[in-house]
Amino acid sequence: MINSAIVVLNWNDWRNTIDCLESIYQNNGDFDVFLIDNGSNFENIQRISNWHNGKLLPNRNFIKPKLKNYNELIFMNLKDNIFNKQKNIRNLYIFRNKKNLGLTAGLNQAYSFLIRNKYDYILRIDNDFIIPGDYFKKIIKTIKPKDIASASPKIMHAFIKKSVWFQGFKMKWSYLKFQRTMNLQKKRYFDNQNLNKIIETDVICGCCSIYKSYILKKSGLGDEDFFYGPEDMELSYRLKKYGKLICNQKIKTFHKIARSSSIAKTYDRTYQSTHGFLILIKKIGTLTDKLFGYSFFIIRGLYYFFFLKNHEKKQGYFKALKFFFVRNEK
Repeated sequence: MINSAIVVLNWNDWRNTIDCLESIYQNNGDFDVFLIDNGSNFENIQRISNWHNGKLLPNRNFIKPKLKNYNELIFMNLKDNIFNKQKNIRNLYIFRNKKNLGLTAGLNQAYSFLIRNKYDYILRIDNDFIIPGDYFKKIIKTIKPKDIASASPKIMHAFIKKSVWFQGFKMKWSYLKFQRTMNLQKKRYFDNQNLNKIIETDVICGCCSIYKSYILKKSGLGDEDFFYGPEDMELSYRLKKYGKLICNQKIKTFHKIARSSSIAKTYDRTYQSTHGFLILIKKIGTLTDKLFGYSFFIIRGLYYFFFLKNHEKKQGYFKALKFFFVRNEK
């Protein structure tokens, strides 16, 4: 019986999605794939269907197409149940939302469905990822020990050779107080023999991660106050109550950084990222984190007001400040 499920979220981004799905299905193993479509237009669904039928190929720069290694494409309702979980079925199930519910709410739909249908392991792979052919086997092995709640692989930058985007993360004292700007050297990490370990991490990289479903259920799933980002940091904070968080640096995946988020406008991206980080400070920060963190955003706002020339970014930033500090809304 299949006891693992892979969740992929799509929003008007069929090109990245079919590359991602192709890489997933080049893995051996017993798993079902659930594609949550967050209100995409009809063309997106048609293109994904064409790929499934062999009429459309993925981008050869990222993934070489192989013989079909999947079964049916099935459109489902979230109220349905999975009746056939036999080995070697490997179906692709698609759930369609009428509108974009946001990343966290879309994922929660899938998580709730999979927990109800008794999948033991839930893998999240964002649609701008390419995973290797042995990913499924290795990440399942990583999470099996009883004391581990969740795990992520090492994540490489798909467009910068040997550049490491995620290798595990230790929460520094300055992170919530000064966001990411304390990294004044803008240091980039490159892959080397020292980044080949299985280590404990403070944060799981949500965009490519695996969870034990019973622990995900206990943790309360994703917090839908976050439309997208940095919901994985807040979820990690709760997951750590039930077990270790692990980064397996021996598993290498590839992330097309910001290719998916580039579909959204600058105004929307700025608003969501700013508002999301303020919510993160509120939910997991100490009193000192809040004092410095909130002040930092206000001071940055003053700088943007006088010097920032990007009008869309400025509008998105001030909307986030207004909704967080004045209206206190999501």
